[in-house]
Amino acid sequence: MSESLHTRIARETVVRKRLGSAVAVGVTLYVLDGSIRYAAATAAIAFCVWLVADAARAAVGDYADHVVFGLLIFGFLGYTVSAGGPTWVVAPGALLGCWFVVDGVQHLRHGVTRDDVEIRYSRDGSLVTGLPKALLARLARPFSL
Repeated sequence: MSESLHTRIARETVVRKRLGSAVAVGVTLYVLDGSIRYAAATAAIAFCVWLVADAARAAVGDYADHVVFGLLIFGFLGYTVSAGGPTWVVAPGALLGCWFVVDGVQHLRHGVTRDDVEIRYSRDGSLVTGLPKALLARLARPFSL
């Protein structure tokens, strides 16, 4: 199989996977809300965001999608503040956006890929103690690079 055909098949598989995820988002919103326009618009936006994140990852590096998602969170926070939405969203949203941006920038800066990040999900033979420790280790990862 030629390299170009292999690359094309991989790209088409990613697009189909993202399209399937967007359809799942749309169907879920349609079931919960009942508005076909809202569900279709949200599914289309989710599809576009996932494609932009995949393109950033392919062009810049493995964790570029985290930077895209962090900046997107900041954009939504700006919209929420300007539209007079709930103000309690700003602090948690800013923390989440900052973490995504710092995580992406640190991993890109140090050249760490997803294959290099190794976190054990079981400690002492138990998932109950392993998952919280793994979560804390993953949250602290960008600050320990």
